[in-house]
Amino acid sequence: MKNLLIVSSTRNSNYELSHDIKDFFDKKTGLSCEVISLEEFNLPLYTPGLEETFKNSDSFPEDIKKVKDLLVSSDALIWCSPEYNGGISPILTNAIAWISRATEDWKDGFKGKHSLICTSSGGNGINFIKGFKLQLDYLGAQVMDKSIIKTKKKDIEKNEFLEILGKFYKEIS
Repeated sequence: MKNLLIVSSTRNSNYELSHDIKDFFDKKTGLSCEVISLEEFNLPLYTPGLEETFKNSDSFPEDIKKVKDLLVSSDALIWCSPEYNGGISPILTNAIAWISRATEDWKDGFKGKHSLICTSSGGNGINFIKGFKLQLDYLGAQVMDKSIIKTKKKDIEKNEFLEILGKFYKEIS
């Protein structure tokens, strides 16, 4: 059985979108699906000075390892995050920064993993999709060309939603 992890940056509309996506995959066979919100984890704001303090005392926050372990143990990833000021949300950037700086096998959470980027945003969400795709590509993920974009002005069309998720399911099964 394959493990699909849906990572929601926040507990608002992206968390709702994550659960709508989970509902789709719960009806599929050979797949275990879990949703997490990065807000569930206590990840301090990343700074080089704080990293150095944690390194010197060998006391990185346990939640950094928890998030990394969830990524590493997954076979595929779906990312749901809002666009912040035309870019990647701070909570998502912060989580990836900590994982990459505080753990040894963090690359296994990205390398070669099929990934789908989704957003529920107040703006058009396109800059988040483009920027995060660049980052995931750099980290070695296999990012699906299509994305799910939901905005305050335009909901995702149901047929398009099902088509994108169906294609992603074929890629990971």
